[in-house]
Amino acid sequence: MRRPKVLDGVGLGDIEERAYRLLLREPSLTARDIAAQLETGQGPVRRAAEALVEFGLVGDDGSAPPRYTAIDPRIAIPALVRMRQAELDRTSSALPGYAAEYHERMLRTEPQRLVEVLEGPGAITERVSTLLRSAETEVLAFDEPPYVGGSAKANTDEHDLLARGVKVRGIYAAEVLSIDGKADDIRDLVGRGEQARVVPNVPLKMVLVDRRAAVIPLTARAESVRTTAVMVWQSRLCDALVELFEATWERAAPVFAPAAVDEDMERTDRELLSLLNAGLKDETIARQLGLSERTVRRRVADLLTRLGATSRFQAGAKASARGWL
Repeated sequence: MRRPKVLDGVGLGDIEERAYRLLLREPSLTARDIAAQLETGQGPVRRAAEALVEFGLVGDDGSAPPRYTAIDPRIAIPALVRMRQAELDRTSSALPGYAAEYHERMLRTEPQRLVEVLEGPGAITERVSTLLRSAETEVLAFDEPPYVGGSAKANTDEHDLLARGVKVRGIYAAEVLSIDGKADDIRDLVGRGEQARVVPNVPLKMVLVDRRAAVIPLTARAESVRTTAVMVWQSRLCDALVELFEATWERAAPVFAPAAVDEDMERTDRELLSLLNAGLKDETIARQLGLSERTVRRRVADLLTRLGATSRFQAGAKASARGWL
């Protein structure tokens, strides 16, 4: 059975890999010897051997014709991988400069391409997924119904983001927590590292990646005949979307985040306080916590007393001041 190629990732072709494997088994061979055992021409084998020498995997003795000997792969391959990684890092570091040049040209010659129209739920979902996979540092999102794609796919994309160490901040419209399963999804994402906050209403629905590109649905109602969104590339408009997010984030209430509360405070009261501060109605809070509305009202009254507050708004302010939210 033929062994799988493993050195193509560092730029070596089939003949190079076959020659290298042969030299690992044989102490010293000429290009003619290698060609005979591989049953291929001497010209390609000579070029392959020279490439292996250049890559630091093989040494030659300087004789005529040269004899080739494999260098210990425990030394040679890690060194080659580090060299290739350094090359890739240099390429990655050049990306902002290349992107800036391309962006300047777009602004000058094709400004209409800075906003791209996406038609249909499939195209929108695929573009959002592709954009998320390209994220390197941060994803900002406004979230509200309706949803054009499956939540399972969206959750999987975010799981991958968080696992890669990408920072994710989401601001949810309060009605999202009234949708079956959404609160559990958000709670799970927060447990994985997302920072989540809630406001009564978000200004728009949006996913913004690395402060350079955003997808914004244009159709806001589930019964709309057409589903349309726009892709906004890096521009002053994209900068304005970041500013809008940050301003909304400042006034949004944290939800499902661990809080530095008294050890005596029950977990249910912690979540109740978070949901209460988010402006949710007793009915929605009760459904999320699996309690009756009567129990919720009683617990709210207890929290108001504990905080020395005379209103729910004041309770949120006092809880924030104590670092509970």
